[in-house]
Amino acid sequence: MFTKREWIAGFSTFFTLAYLLLLYPQIMSEGGFDFGASLVAFIITLFISTLFLALYANFPAVLASGLSVVAFLVFSAIQKQGLLPAQALGIVFWSGLIVFIISALKWRQKILLNLPQSIKFAAISGIGLFLICIGLKNLKILFPTPDLLFDLHQVFTIPTAIASFGLFLFWVLHRKQVDSAFLLSILTCWFIGMLFNLTNWKGFAAFPPTIRPSFFLLDFSVILNPALWGTLLSVFLISLFDATASLTALARLNKQIDPHGKISRIDQIVIPDGLGSLLAALLGATSLSFTLESSSGIKAGGRTGKTAIIAAIACLLGLFLFPLISSIPIFATTPALVAIGIFMAMECKEISWRDWTEAVPAFLILITIPATFSIYRGFAFGFISYVFLKLITGKFRQIHPVSWALAIIFAIHLCLEKTLG
Repeated sequence: MFTKREWIAGFSTFFTLAYLLLLYPQIMSEGGFDFGASLVAFIITLFISTLFLALYANFPAVLASGLSVVAFLVFSAIQKQGLLPAQALGIVFWSGLIVFIISALKWRQKILLNLPQSIKFAAISGIGLFLICIGLKNLKILFPTPDLLFDLHQVFTIPTAIASFGLFLFWVLHRKQVDSAFLLSILTCWFIGMLFNLTNWKGFAAFPPTIRPSFFLLDFSVILNPALWGTLLSVFLISLFDATASLTALARLNKQIDPHGKISRIDQIVIPDGLGSLLAALLGATSLSFTLESSSGIKAGGRTGKTAIIAAIACLLGLFLFPLISSIPIFATTPALVAIGIFMAMECKEISWRDWTEAVPAFLILITIPATFSIYRGFAFGFISYVFLKLITGKFRQIHPVSWALAIIFAIHLCLEKTLG
């Protein structure tokens, strides 16, 4: 039986993460995916994976496709590199399989504990800057040009003004600790947009759209194409960093982490993550992550998997709200994307800036990701420079075999990139 506290905690989690139901399919549609099919794939994957996590690991978090991976695949892999949607989903599948294998072999926590801290925080911050640039690009504030990385374009427009107000409203609500701040800011921007006749009302509820356009769309053969191995490695690392950062924060809040940074029951908790990503690829969604928004449920007293089950069931009802969700314009959801990017970018404060062998690789990651619109290149320059600087300063004992392996892989792939591409 579910207690009153668990019901409150579950719905608190749902209202905090409900904005993902609006934002995720919009991003997917920009990569050529069907909006309705992406929504259905997202919700079904969320429901099944979260149910598995709750029953198998008794952890009060929701598993859902992370914004970091979908943003990378859509705006970098598909729009910039020219990958097909089927190839992107194939990469998600193989990345999820790798995550599952290292989780099943109990290597995952060992790998994460031995990655350079500065690179981990720089990667999270760099991805945050990437999301901010995407948000500004969606609003047409930033515009790519042949001569400059970006140029200012449509700064003073009604959609931009509405989005700016939405971002301001979110920060006010967030400061007042309103759990549904993201959702309220999106709905407010949408309502204002309707007053200016910038969006159309498509209805409230209906039967779910078909998942057929994305079901088993993936291309398994991407693993045989060396030119895509760098993208695969990037998706794997993004998934690993994203899920770990969220899981660590949630575990600390749930009092499941010791002073050495080890998470109790992590071997059970991470299994649904990898398996869920495999399911996501088959249905037409992207790699999963532990939603940081689940913290609202934990703060409300949810300490078991029952909290996650309630939130997942509430998300399942979103299948019938397709007309409502598809009515919301992109300028209404962009403030949420920018705010998430800001939260992630703030992690740069954890970088060891006084040690230049840590600071330089971190800086290269921070500057390369938004400048090239490539998370892969940011990772590559970061790991290669980290190993190089540690070597020339005589600190080679600080280089863990994991960093050695990644630096060598990135260096070889960068050298062969033009030939392979």
